[in-house]
Amino acid sequence: MQKGSKDKKKNKVLEYMQKNSISAYISIGIALFLLTIMITAQVTTISKSEAILEGKRESELADSLVRLQTEYDELKKKYDDSQAIVEEYKTNAATNDTLIASMSNEINTLSLLAGTTDVQGEGIVITLYDGNSSDSLVHDSDILTVINELRVAGAEAISVNEQRIINTSAVRCVGSVVQINYQKVAAPFVIKAIGNSQYLESALTIKNGVVDVLNGYGLKVTLTRETNVSIPKYEGALSFNFAKQGE
Repeated sequence: MQKGSKDKKKNKVLEYMQKNSISAYISIGIALFLLTIMITAQVTTISKSEAILEGKRESELADSLVRLQTEYDELKKKYDDSQAIVEEYKTNAATNDTLIASMSNEINTLSLLAGTTDVQGEGIVITLYDGNSSDSLVHDSDILTVINELRVAGAEAISVNEQRIINTSAVRCVGSVVQINYQKVAAPFVIKAIGNSQYLESALTIKNGVVDVLNGYGLKVTLTRETNVSIPKYEGALSFNFAKQGE
């Protein structure tokens, strides 16, 4: 083959290879460009997703923190209030003891006034006996006269045949006996009173006083002063169905 013919063929081959190489480079470049865009888009999407998730986490954490802070504040307030009560009790311990003692004394006093406790002390004992005739029997009015005179004279506790007399006690005749606190008792009637024994005796034995009046009815009356009179507590029920404390 001639040399000129060979050179022409070689040039054609080189031209073909150059054309194909450029096309290949262009295709590869386009592919790399598209791949770059896709990767960039994915990275951007992931970054945005992470930002959203991070925002949600921060919001939830903020809500939890606010809730925990509120619970802590409430518990702290309760703790502080409890501590204040404890400190106040410690500070006022002596005052509290005095108050308790005062309340205890008041309860004891009210129990004495209500007749709900046994009592003893100096006083007098008056005994009423029926007379020698049917017209000289001891009546409820005679007992009430003695009780009222003792109260006026300052008696602090009174009993009749071991029945404690209180503000609601009823004394009345029921046939041949006398009913006191709804309990039947019979003569002789032993009336005990605690108080200043000398003053109580004087109040009853004064001229034209209770003892003289009862003797005039034909009744027999004895009276003694004693240093230690024992009177039992009221055994009945203490209740109010209609009376209420005023507002």
